[in-house]
Formats: sequence, structure tokens, C-alpha cells
Amino acid sequence: MLNLKSLLRITFLIMSLMIVWTVPAWAAANQLATNIPLDSYIYTYLDKLDGLGYLPAMQTGTKPYTRMQAAGWVREMRQQAVAEPLPEYAQKMLNELIADLGPELAALDGAAGNGRLRLRELAWENTYYDGPTLKQNNKTKSTYQPLNINNNGYRLADDLNSILNLQIEGTWNDRLVFSAIPRLSYDRTEDVSADLEAGYFKTRLSNLQIQLGKDPIWWGQGERGSLALSNNMEPLTALKLSNLEPLSLPGWFKYLGPANATFFYSKLSDDRTDVKQPAFVGLRTDFTPGSNFTFAAGLTSFLGGEGHEFGWDDLWDFLTQKNADNSADEKWNTIAGFDFRWRLPQLNGLQIYGEFYGEDQAGSFPPLPSRNAGLFGVYLPRLTADGAWDLQLEAARTTRYWYSHWLYKEGYTHEGDIIGDAMGHNAKRYYAQLNHYLADGTRLGLHGEYVSMDQAATFPQEVSSIWLSYTTKLRDAWTLNATAGLADIDHLDYTAGKTERNYLFSVELRKPL
Repeated sequence: MLNLKSLLRITFLIMSLMIVWTVPAWAAANQLATNIPLDSYIYTYLDKLDGLGYLPAMQTGTKPYTRMQAAGWVREMRQQAVAEPLPEYAQKMLNELIADLGPELAALDGAAGNGRLRLRELAWENTYYDGPTLKQNNKTKSTYQPLNINNNGYRLADDLNSILNLQIEGTWNDRLVFSAIPRLSYDRTEDVSADLEAGYFKTRLSNLQIQLGKDPIWWGQGERGSLALSNNMEPLTALKLSNLEPLSLPGWFKYLGPANATFFYSKLSDDRTDVKQPAFVGLRTDFTPGSNFTFAAGLTSFLGGEGHEFGWDDLWDFLTQKNADNSADEKWNTIAGFDFRWRLPQLNGLQIYGEFYGEDQAGSFPPLPSRNAGLFGVYLPRLTADGAWDLQLEAARTTRYWYSHWLYKEGYTHEGDIIGDAMGHNAKRYYAQLNHYLADGTRLGLHGEYVSMDQAATFPQEVSSIWLSYTTKLRDAWTLNATAGLADIDHLDYTAGKTERNYLFSVELRKPL
């Protein structure tokens, strides 16, 4: 029987294979492509069309997807839609994806790519925000901003926030691609400021994709959060290795199906007050043993840092997760586990997904998770026959061990934000999302969330939020996204009877260029 220990062993094996793997024959699908930003509509459309049953094999839980990866799925859905026509709103989604991913679809059909530098998209967002930013607890040096999480570490100021983003891309001869998203923002706290939200170069060596730069990463199946790695923090500058085409495993491992592996190496900030500049590394492998099931095993880890340097003589202890007896000799902190998604076509495409990760290790090789946390969700893509209504329910919980550590005392954070699930240490979260799709492609959403932080506190800090989302198409390819919500905070700062209310109203305009 295949247990978690075996899965993690396979993960290490796949990572080794990926690094040395070569594909002798060049293929169109093997081309480099830029990544799709995590806030793109493409993810929403792919998830919905997948839920309706137009995607033969499930998407993986490793994001961002590349544009070529998404184009492959769109081509499959376009072929499926010929045999089984889509509802009008879904056909509009598919048409928009086909138009947006046109160059990549042409490359899949064998067309030669044109190297050039281009402006891909402009986004202008204006948000009114009113309410406090919460301190989570004394176990992690992190904050939580109700109604504003998973936003690449960007914190809203009180009153007006205006943000202008440009997405710039370049491709040269299928050997080098470039992407950058500069951000210009204004608020009454910092006035005008400029930053680089994302920016990276990619090249390839046969089937090995090599990326260097700054780009958000999301590992897991959660909709509202992910236990190991999310874009709740400011993106790290990292070296990332991954395979372009899925790997086919030898022997009985072939029953695990196509495999996709990812490795990254980065450095955390040097302004930490615990250990300066520890490394941050991650390993993850996704498997798709059947068209209706996908799962992944992986780990992330803080390594070394000033005064706790990690050397080659520490490698075996790290791989076997032999922990030190005291904080002075400690050199790492690891989160490891697995996640999955299971689609049930016989139940109108119902999807069940979950994450199971450990904040500590059982001391074996590869590391087995212990002191575990979990996330579980259900997606019902067809509340009505045509899928014009859908529902998603999700619950997650971390324990008193999560995101804290005796050496890295700021916790599992970067620049004051939790690297994994924004709810943080020893917390629980419940989330519900109800969507309605209109024939013209307009989408209406009702969202509700309850978060309780630090369950060990006498009065856990509680946040109850509700918000409405609205997306519609305007003239000249403009898209309007609007959000309005409020959050009630009970036991603010873990104080009995202390309450507060946060408000958010946001309007965003996007246009491909």
C-alpha cells in the first residue's frame, strides 16, 4: 500500500529526475511561456469550465500556471465543447480564453512564435478602506487585515487607495521570456509610491524550466487559503526549477500518472529580528493518476541564517529531519504534507479537496508530518442544471504549533505576513462562496467568512466578514470588477468586549493591451 512516507520518497525521486531529465525532440507544447498572475480571471474561468466537465484531466494545485499550460487545457475544452455544447455564459468564457491565449494555441498547433516585447494588460483599482489592521498573536510577528488577504503582501491604508498595474512581457526565440508587473500606488499614508509586484526571467534546458526573479507562488487546493505557501506575503525573489512537460514515471510508478515537479530557493529578508537572512526552500510534486483525481506531496523549509549557517555536513540530518536538542544548534524549520482534489462526475461534477500538512516532523526519511493542520473543501459547480449557480464551502484549522518556532521567533512570516494561510497560528476558518453567472458573462458572488485567531487565548480574536463581488464586461474589452464588504471584529486585541468594524469598497478596471 502506498503510504505518505512512500509518496514523499517519490517526491524526492521526481525532483532528482526533473533536474537531469532531457527531451530529445523539440515540441511546440514544450515552449517557454510567461506565468499567469494569480489574480487573473483565467483561473476563475478554468475552474468553472473544469467544474462543468469540459476539462478531461484535472488541473494541478501548483500555481501560477504558465500561459502555455492554460492553452493546453483550453484546447482540450474547445474540443470537448464540440461534442457537448456549453451554456451561453460558459461559451462566452471559453471564447474569451481562446482569444486571450490565441498565440499560445497557435504555437500548440505548430505555428512559429514571434519574439517581441509587449504590454499585455493594464489594471487600475480604487479602494476605500476603513478599519484597523490586526496583530495576530505573540507567536508570529504578523498582521491580518480583514477583507484584504492573499494580496501579495500589499496593505491598504485608511481612506482611498489607488493602484495602477502594468503587465509587460517579452519572448525571444523560445529560449528566454521576461515578465514584469510594475505597480504605482497612492494613499494618504505614503502618498505616491512605486514598486515591482513581480518581475522575472525564464529560460529552459530541454524539459527543465529555469526561472529567476520575483513572482507569487501558491501551493495547494484551498480557495481562500493554503497551509504551506500562498500569495498572502510579498513575493520572494527566487530561483525556481520546474518541468515544462509532465514526466512519465518508470515501472509501477507509472500508475501515479503524469508528474510535475517544482523546486525553489530564496532568501528571506535581512531585517528579521530573530535570524537574519535564512534561506527558504520548497519541493513539490503533483501527480494525476486518473482524469478525476490529482494529488501532490511537498515541503517548504527555513534553512540556516546568520549564526546558524547550513553546510553540507547538515544535509543528511536535514533530509532525515533530525531536529536539534536546543535552539542554539537548530538550523531549519519545515512544513511538509500532501493535498488532493477529487472530482465526481456522477454527482454533477462535485469536487472534494483537502490539504494535510505537518508543522513538525516524525524524524524519518523523507520527513513525515506531525503536529498536523488541515483544510477541507467542497465545490458544487452545478446547483442548477446549466451550472449558472455554484457553491463552494471550505474549512481550515491550524494548531498551537503552527507557524511558530523556537529559533525563527518571528514565525513562518516574510515582511510581517504569514507565508501560508493568512489566518495564522492556532486558528480556524470557515468560508462560503455562492456565485451566479448571467448569459452575458456577468458574474455575481456572495461571500462569507469566519476566522478565529489564537484558540489558546482567553478571548480569541474573531473576524466575521461578508462581501459581494461583481464582474462584467464593458466596451472596448474593458472588464469591471467591484467588491463591497464589511467585517465585524470581536475581542479586538484579544480583549473581552472590544469590537470594531471594517469596511471595504473597491472598483477595478482591466483591459488587455
